[in-house]
Amino acid sequence: MRNTKVQVIQVPYDSGNRSIRMGGGPEHFVGSGLAEVLQADGYEVCIESVESESEFRAEIGTQFELYRLLAGRVAEARQNSRFPLVLSGNCGAALGAIAGAENARLGVIWFDAHGDFNTPETTASGFLNGMCLAIAAGLCWKKLAASTIPNFSPISGANILHVGGRDFDTGERTLLEQSGATVVDADAINRTSVRDALKSAIQNFLPDVEAIHLHIDLDVHNPTEAPANEFVTEEGGLSVEQVIEAVGFIKENLKINSATIASYDPRFDPQGKTLEVGCNLIRKILSGK
Repeated sequence: MRNTKVQVIQVPYDSGNRSIRMGGGPEHFVGSGLAEVLQADGYEVCIESVESESEFRAEIGTQFELYRLLAGRVAEARQNSRFPLVLSGNCGAALGAIAGAENARLGVIWFDAHGDFNTPETTASGFLNGMCLAIAAGLCWKKLAASTIPNFSPISGANILHVGGRDFDTGERTLLEQSGATVVDADAINRTSVRDALKSAIQNFLPDVEAIHLHIDLDVHNPTEAPANEFVTEEGGLSVEQVIEAVGFIKENLKINSATIASYDPRFDPQGKTLEVGCNLIRKILSGK
């Protein structure tokens, strides 16, 4: 039976800056009628926003502050029997959602065009957003994550599934696989089918994972169908239909505890195609089937 209570938690920041670039995505979803769409589907919807309380904002410090605040909001939503749906500028918000799940047998399924598995030693850009899955796996920023985010503990690499990647940095995919994570890239799905590509990976999850956090960076889509942001440098990727099918297959096999939708910059979506795709994805995540 579906959870009919939804807590939409906005984290409208990109690199510690509010409402610019991808930080504009969460409020664009809400301002364009997401709550009304979900209410029409029969959901009771509450909307809140996580706000930095710091007078001076710095990318790393502010981002970890937001993760800390978000962890508390996610835990509170779950205690009130509400499904935590996080709309975030950056993918790192998933760290707060993972901590807020307070579940030792949690798995993470990560849809993203990029690996997000760099560390301070391997990154060429210094972009914290490109390290967030590595932080979740306990590879870097260990002390800061442990001391800043309540109830955060690393996710075992074996309990991480990365889906739809097509733009990995040098050595990034190797690091993912060395950690024990499973990578099902866009080519693997396009060569076979969604179900064939994901079946064995999902089956491997079942003995050790009680529930999952589902993270979807909207740039996992082919930008010809759903342009998400400036960081997709090549076409390809997954179709809108493939991502919807993949979420459905995951739901058939695993319980989704919480979800993040991230990395949507409305400036790159003048026709509203990605807005519609994101809303339909959210409806699929929440639906009972």
